[in-house]
Amino acid sequence: MHEHEVPTHVQAEDRVLLWFTFPQIVALTAVAALAYGLYSFAPGPFGARLALAILLGLTGVAAVAGKIGGRRLPLVAADLLRFWLGPRRYAGSPAELVRSEPPPPPPPTPNPLQLLVKRTRRGLRKLRKRRRRGERKPFRAHCRFGKRLFRRGGEGGKGERHDIRLLGRRAGLALLAVSVAATTAVGVMALAAQPASADGHDQWFEEEVLIPESVPGQRLFLERLTVYGDRAGIALRAATDLQVHVRAYGGDDGQTLVYQATESLVTGERRGWDFPLDGEFPSVTVSWQDGFGEAGAFSLEGAQLPYPLPSIEEEFCSVTVTSLSWSPGRIEGSVSSRCADTIEERVELPVASGHHEASVTALIEASVTDLSGTLTVTSGTWTATADLAPDGSTTFRLPIGSGAGIQTVAVEAAIEATTTASLPALVELTHHPERTEQLTETASVTVPAFGDTVTETITVTGEDGTPSIHSVTASCYVPESTVRQDVVFTVVHEEHVRAEVVARAPLVRARSESLALALRVASDEPYRPLGAEEPDDEEEILSTQTAVSPEVLQWLLGVMNGQ
Repeated sequence: MHEHEVPTHVQAEDRVLLWFTFPQIVALTAVAALAYGLYSFAPGPFGARLALAILLGLTGVAAVAGKIGGRRLPLVAADLLRFWLGPRRYAGSPAELVRSEPPPPPPPTPNPLQLLVKRTRRGLRKLRKRRRRGERKPFRAHCRFGKRLFRRGGEGGKGERHDIRLLGRRAGLALLAVSVAATTAVGVMALAAQPASADGHDQWFEEEVLIPESVPGQRLFLERLTVYGDRAGIALRAATDLQVHVRAYGGDDGQTLVYQATESLVTGERRGWDFPLDGEFPSVTVSWQDGFGEAGAFSLEGAQLPYPLPSIEEEFCSVTVTSLSWSPGRIEGSVSSRCADTIEERVELPVASGHHEASVTALIEASVTDLSGTLTVTSGTWTATADLAPDGSTTFRLPIGSGAGIQTVAVEAAIEATTTASLPALVELTHHPERTEQLTETASVTVPAFGDTVTETITVTGEDGTPSIHSVTASCYVPESTVRQDVVFTVVHEEHVRAEVVARAPLVRARSESLALALRVASDEPYRPLGAEEPDDEEEILSTQTAVSPEVLQWLLGVMNGQ
């Protein structure tokens, strides 16, 4: 038989049953007991109780045996709850992040569950002491070791029996719900009570630094911050010799490193960096370390970086802020505009007038002329104006006061233009009633020329009675002629409406519109060199009053008089 010795220094848990440790077996047993209790005592139909018991069992098994990245699920859930409800900023000094030696560990924070258990034990201990001091209660076996299934009603315990098992189930569930709610509330309050370290995206991250008392002051100053397109630039000036690290973050979650640079700056030197702005939540972090062994850092994110630069589109023009820059005492930038040559005018257009009137609401294409605008930039009590260049770029420069913070910038463009629209022709309708009219007209008839020859045979009887036959021929001709005659007739005109198309003049309108944009940008204090303060040579002498007895006072007066 082979023997194996497990060294005691190995960080390995003992597997009692299969791959489960003893604490896991105990936890699984508790989960099974809770699932069985829920199945047995919970009110409701059989299917619902069975489903709830199975769901509780699976959740408990996953919480006891499941792991994510090698860590237990309860620990992962606690970290997520602390991240969602607690602060999201490092509570210590930025200097501790770059020191070579680790900072001293913070004092342990009390666990809410431990405090709750400790308080419960203390209450139970007090209750036991009170019971021991008082009168001993009679022994009740059905209350201590078993279930009291029935309760008798009436005086002296006589009468009908009532089943109280349902009341016991409800009381147990209510106690379980109260315990879970109290534990959750204590955990949330403990997370909320931790010190916060981030002021949010809308506040300025001031430079935090542990500095010696002999050399106070700010080490690094922001002298220019420019955002243009999807890039940004910063200019920093050092008040003493510094090692500066610049890191830009972006990506979908805003935590992907997209740029980094390291530079050494001497006293009074100014250096600039240009980096991309990536994702929806870009940020830049600047950390430094000086020759005194101190370090610090500050970040620019959220409202401190005006990204993305805003734009707005209206009917006449669309305005986009293409760049915005802050430097001590002024804010500069440029605005590009793109204006339309034609727009659609909404017109209540009459289409017929006179006997019948009709109108429609129409969108008519109109040409835009005489377009002009004024750009007004405001920050606090400071205001600057400039002429807006249509279909071009307009630059502005706004003098402001100095100081660290977030400068709010309002950009407003007032645009005026003239629109000319060609209107279609108007139809004028005229009503004519029924009427009768007598008309006299002269009718002319032309008779054409006509001619004919007639031959007839006749018989003539002589005196002697003898007939004789003779042939007679006759010719006639009628020349062409015109016959004129006045004719009177009656004409009946029926009721009708006559239409006439009339051209209309073009529609000319004077229009104006206003476009407003809002931005915010970070600002810093003016540069000042870092100077060491000379310590005071003379020590301050403080007078101290001491109460003495009358004997000592007399002795002191005697000594003074003797001198």
